[in-house]
Amino acid sequence: MQWNDIYVSAGAAWLGEPEDVLDAVADGRYDAEECKEDDYLAVRVAGEESPADMTVAAAKKALARSGTAADDIALFLHATTSFQGLDHFTPVSYILDRAVGGTAPALEVKQACNGGMASIEVAAAYLSAMRSGPDSALVTTGDKFNLPGYDRYRSDKGMLRGDGATALVLSRRPGVARLLSTALLDDPTHEGVYRGQGEWASGSGEHGWPVNLRARTKQYLERGQTTVPELVQSITVREQETIHRALADAGITGDEVARFVFPNAGRTLVDWDSRAQAFGVTEEKALWHWGRQVGHIGAGDQAAGLVHLLETGAVSPGDKVLLFGIGGGFHFGCAVLEILEQPEWDSSTD
Repeated sequence: MQWNDIYVSAGAAWLGEPEDVLDAVADGRYDAEECKEDDYLAVRVAGEESPADMTVAAAKKALARSGTAADDIALFLHATTSFQGLDHFTPVSYILDRAVGGTAPALEVKQACNGGMASIEVAAAYLSAMRSGPDSALVTTGDKFNLPGYDRYRSDKGMLRGDGATALVLSRRPGVARLLSTALLDDPTHEGVYRGQGEWASGSGEHGWPVNLRARTKQYLERGQTTVPELVQSITVREQETIHRALADAGITGDEVARFVFPNAGRTLVDWDSRAQAFGVTEEKALWHWGRQVGHIGAGDQAAGLVHLLETGAVSPGDKVLLFGIGGGFHFGCAVLEILEQPEWDSSTD
């Protein structure tokens, strides 16, 4: 999708404290060989804060940076992948009340780790369809991966989870960046990777905690309908197709992108050579030096990466930034933005 006059007014991220992965290895919580292969340095770990409270903090900061009031918000979208602090709980209402106020429609987006990217396109479409009235949308993410429900070092392989929340304010008014294009694509061919072949549960946690995604993937592969190389190839093809669509709609090529923000996946899950050949991506341009110190924060890697670029002055007016997401199932999303100004944002906690 090509967009006209949709902007990012501001953004913010709330991240947990860094935990050195070597400490987890020393404690026996993280396999030493996997640590070496994955190549993470640290993951962000929250304290007692709930994902909803983490998101409230990020949303307040983003709204303050943008100067957006409650009456300006036409739509609020919150993307999550993890437990939000209570069963049978509506986090969007909690966040709307404490961070925004007003009566904007509030929706929770469930597209696994692509939820943040899907929310950007939905918000852009909503704002584009409105000709008058409130001119902004708030897009947030918030995830926390703690025991007993999730083991950030063992529940999955090659993808260490970090705790964090993000917020972006999109608007029809000019801001720090202009949204050039987005692309969303789904391919459910291998949706069973994270479902496995076990029986359905009658309630959360019936199969035991923490969640064991490794076992589910093993069950899926044991069916013999695909191999690991075939699975990786399938995902790579869809990744490239999604990015090509977004670049074409933005009217640019990969060589014209100054920075790429991908999911903060460990080195064992990323084909850097393929990305380099297809789009001219390097690890430096793709923020791996930052991501390996954060971990995968669910649906928020892309927004957090964009905020990091803006807070640190790593991008300048005229630079193009590409955000790419992928969620189990599989969901794929991409957005291309043009930086319009270099904001003076303090990266410390307010």
